[in-house]
Amino acid sequence: MTRGLPLQLKLTVALVLIVMLPLAASTYFIGQLGSAAANVAAGEASARKPIYDRAIRTAQELVAETKRVHAEIATRLAHSELVALDPTLAPAMFVQAFHIDITPTLDQILAGPAQAGLRAIAILRPDGTVFAENERPATGPGWRDRVVDESLGEAGSILRLVFEVRDINADVEELNRQQNADNTFVQIRTALPAGYRTAFMVLIGLAGLIAAVFGIWASTFVTRRIAALVSTARRVSEGHHDARVELRGSDEMAELGVAFNVMLDNLDETRKQVEYLQRMGVWQDVARRLAHEIKNPLTPIQLAVQQCVSAYKGDDPRFKQLLVDTGEIVEEEIEGLRRLVDTFRTLGALPKVEAAPLALADVLEELRLDPTIAERLQLVPPRDPVTVRADKLLLKRVLANLIENGIHAGQEAGTKGDVVVRWSVEGDVARIVVDDHGKGVAKADHDRIFEPYVTTKSTGTGLGLAIARKIAIEHGGELAIAPERAPTGGARFVLRLATS
Repeated sequence: MTRGLPLQLKLTVALVLIVMLPLAASTYFIGQLGSAAANVAAGEASARKPIYDRAIRTAQELVAETKRVHAEIATRLAHSELVALDPTLAPAMFVQAFHIDITPTLDQILAGPAQAGLRAIAILRPDGTVFAENERPATGPGWRDRVVDESLGEAGSILRLVFEVRDINADVEELNRQQNADNTFVQIRTALPAGYRTAFMVLIGLAGLIAAVFGIWASTFVTRRIAALVSTARRVSEGHHDARVELRGSDEMAELGVAFNVMLDNLDETRKQVEYLQRMGVWQDVARRLAHEIKNPLTPIQLAVQQCVSAYKGDDPRFKQLLVDTGEIVEEEIEGLRRLVDTFRTLGALPKVEAAPLALADVLEELRLDPTIAERLQLVPPRDPVTVRADKLLLKRVLANLIENGIHAGQEAGTKGDVVVRWSVEGDVARIVVDDHGKGVAKADHDRIFEPYVTTKSTGTGLGLAIARKIAIEHGGELAIAPERAPTGGARFVLRLATS
């Protein structure tokens, strides 16, 4: 089978694509939107440019016209109304001697409508000294003074006029700045979105790199745990039935690991049960054959020995006693062989399970009808009744076998042989516990105690526990010996059956 791409690579590529595709698409659309927005803004800037140009030209024309008007006013005043006030024609001492006051004339000029905007007026002598002056208060913020000098007469006197004009320099500068900004934007309208796209592409690259690093780390974390599951599954398939996976944490993968181990435990237990049933099947077949082969010659052997004993009519007492002793020994051994044949017959002819709901307390109470059990059996029932699904005849055989083994074990240990039976429910499983007062079972014998013909007692064939466990497995349950000793000091056998 051809192996595809590793899961780690697939997860990393998928994560990078998930991150990169939306960013790449947004890059394209952002570029389109940026170009459209830039074109719209450039169009608006182009549409505003003529307005800015007209406004600036109008301001420049207004300034020029104002200067021209002010120059005309200065020329008119210098060559008409104030020519008689030339300080070279009217020296100061002449003016002072005849007490000539020119202030009213200056007031009239300031107040005259023909001199709109005139705020101050002064007549300067050729040497720069003030001959006469007058002014009115300034208007305030937003206005500035503009000085206009005009020659007065031919001797070098100067007429100085101060006009109050609006300060439009700031407005003109703002118009120029806006116009320059629009011109610059029109020139770089294609470079601005490209810069944004470049920055966004760098962001995409960083996002892709972060996504790739995170994808590698995350996929490694996930695939390493999956690889642990795969490795454990392969080890189990290779025959290492005790292999288990170890996944730390409390996430879904850790839960999967726990469930996987539980499944392996169940498979291992099922495998052991199947192997056990297979071995028991072989023993059953052997038992049937042995029962048939051993039973047939027993009766002829017993009859032949009895005839030999009864046929002797001699007077030799020693020989006669030898025949009697031999007959008794043969009959005793034949009786033992008969019991063994009966056990073989039982193992080889176990009936099929016919399960039905049974009240567990009723089954155990029926065991008390056997007087050999009643005196040694102590029942500890739970608060609520427990119903199991089992074959009544076979279940009684299992329980009777466990109780009898417990009695014998206790008596061999020097006690009365009392047996304590208690039962409870764990989920949908009934748990029946049988405790005895015997010496217990060594840990080394826990796994082989249920094998046929294996026993720790001085008597018995070693088939009772094997038959009992087979019956439990065929009921879908399990019979096992607890790893710890019972509170009574002896062995503890635990039988688990499905509840009804």
